Amino acid sequence: MPQILAGGPLTRRSFVLAVGSIAVVGCNFLRSRQDPAQIPAAISTVITPAVAESSPQIASVPVTFRDVSRAAGVSWTFNNGSPNNDTTREPFIVQTGGGVALWDFNNDGLLDIFAVQGGPLPYAPAGGVAFSTQNVLYRNNGNGTFTDVTREAGLLGPTGYGQGVSVADYNNDGHLDLYITAIGGNHLYRNNGDGTFTDVTESAGVADKFIPGLHGHMCWPTSSAWGDYDNDGFLDLFVCHYCQWSPEIDRDDTIGQFPAPMQFPPSHCRLYHNNGDGTFTDVTDRANLQGLWGKSLSAVWIDYDSDGWPDLFVTNDTMPNFLLHNNRDGTFTNRAVEAGAAYDRMGHATASMGIGVSDYLHEGREDLFVVNYSGESKTVLHNMGGVFQDAAQSSGITDANLHFLGFGLECFDYDLDGWPDIIIGNGHVSPMVAKAAIDGETFAQSQLLLHNQGDGKFVQDNRSLGDLVVPRVTRGLAVGDFDNDGDVDVVMVSQQGPLSLYRNDGGNRNNWITLRLEGVRSNRDAVGAKVTIVTAAGRQTQWVRSGSSYCSHSDMRLTFGLKGEHHVLAIEVRWPSAKRQRFKSLSANRFYWLREGAALVDDPRIPKLPSKS
Repeated sequence: MPQILAGGPLTRRSFVLAVGSIAVVGCNFLRSRQDPAQIPAAISTVITPAVAESSPQIASVPVTFRDVSRAAGVSWTFNNGSPNNDTTREPFIVQTGGGVALWDFNNDGLLDIFAVQGGPLPYAPAGGVAFSTQNVLYRNNGNGTFTDVTREAGLLGPTGYGQGVSVADYNNDGHLDLYITAIGGNHLYRNNGDGTFTDVTESAGVADKFIPGLHGHMCWPTSSAWGDYDNDGFLDLFVCHYCQWSPEIDRDDTIGQFPAPMQFPPSHCRLYHNNGDGTFTDVTDRANLQGLWGKSLSAVWIDYDSDGWPDLFVTNDTMPNFLLHNNRDGTFTNRAVEAGAAYDRMGHATASMGIGVSDYLHEGREDLFVVNYSGESKTVLHNMGGVFQDAAQSSGITDANLHFLGFGLECFDYDLDGWPDIIIGNGHVSPMVAKAAIDGETFAQSQLLLHNQGDGKFVQDNRSLGDLVVPRVTRGLAVGDFDNDGDVDVVMVSQQGPLSLYRNDGGNRNNWITLRLEGVRSNRDAVGAKVTIVTAAGRQTQWVRSGSSYCSHSDMRLTFGLKGEHHVLAIEVRWPSAKRQRFKSLSANRFYWLREGAALVDDPRIPKLPSKS
């Protein structure tokens, strides 16, 4: 059933009568769109460097994101095999890759970067246009630069037509492993702990090449996410699948100039149970997920009802989203409709893509943020305690630029004022958008920063964008403090464009603490752990997770902004094992390490930073 607002369900017709001409659109050019003339000027403004520079300061301290890619030695480009022009019809599959991870693969306390390559189209003829098939692993040197160690690490590929990446210590040996999703088969790389990786896909049982019953169609995996759904101490793996796809369908001239998701049959996702011995079992059917057909693009493990068992939220393109409630017996039930997470506030399925999670109101519950197609409002699902309220309008998210089409999305406190903000990576799905004569829509687009005002509302912060204002076709997006200066940075993958690293300059004018958790009875990564800090200003809560945004992986350390507070009064931790710990009186501007059951200490991987004057 659609979500209910005052006066009953809000239908498309009643909404049009109430606020003017607006169209619910999905991920293609054939659907009706909002009349550009009906979009308020404040919403449709194109962000340029001049606009950003002249915008008022929104953040609590001056913040600027600087593209430091060239100086850092990051020079890799994502190729999707597309002709990438406005005269040739693009294959549908070029729209969705690729992902990026910020992670510490060698346990030196420095975040490294991995990005997955697309490469030539699966049906490209031999001897055609040459495209790189090389994934890339950049090792952080600790001085602001990175070194390409892909070959030495054994991660060159090719690994199929790459889509996304996720990271987890699946065998609890203390070293983060790598999972790559790709059309043609996924890949699990075990971290050997010596700077190298071994492809263990086949022996582990997670190749994900075929879906029973989908004869003649290739798997189209997108995002993947790790979570311990049975709380046995080993991380399990959920893999999103988009449409059923084949070269024959994609090359069929009858589908017209603009291939769209409704022209391809839906697929269904896969769940792999970690057996604890280095192998996995496909439990999709056993978990009661085989009947869930969708066009899934992103997934995140959350405990939305706070019962101590991880559930799953999955976004679908042009179909209802899934909210998979953990029944605590190895099975799941889709409760998206009754919980208010399946549709938008008008009762329609949107083109849902990237996911962000934060407790944006400091209530101790996980709220959900989703980006959609251009012309569709961003989604804000306010967690009321097991059910969600659509808060897009009340939060001000609706007023964020409607001409932008979002993929990557993360929640992080970029100015460290104690309130989680939002970053959205934008970019259209086809360079032919200019020929569609839609005023204000472009292929390459600026990114968006939405600042949390602390009262339930977000404000578009153009001034802090810095180099994020430069138009690009963003897909994967991840966040993490790569230079260990306390504030959180951003890395993005652009279609047919460079991998870009954006340094946060200025956020650490405010105070902060960063926590690295390590499970003992719980999974080694502590995925699912809930951490609440208490300061004189109030309480903040974050969760450790592996997999969010779009096809990407962000730093699993938790950074809390403290603004002007110099001490944390208390920290409360609820581990996935259900063990609870509490600590008192911590100093600000330090990195801490917490091993389950042990004392909270300075993180030994990171040199102690000098005190602020």
